[in-house]
Amino acid sequence: MSVWEKKDRMLEYRNHGNHAKAMRIARRIGDELDAVHWDAETIPSWEEAKIRLHQKYGRKLDQHKR
Repeated sequence: MSVWEKKDRMLEYRNHGNHAKAMRIARRIGDELDAVHWDAETIPSWEEAKIRLHQKYGRKLDQHKR
């Protein structure tokens, strides 16, 4: 999970450089690469993030992993 104050900075990081390269590679070798974005006033807990991923993708995540 990552937390950003500025959406444009998050998109710049996500879409360029080593992170973008790593995500292209990860999509080819993994089957559980998911992302979700939302605006919030506070940093979410891991549990809230898992719930939001489940709501978006419809599958439960391991409750013991972070």
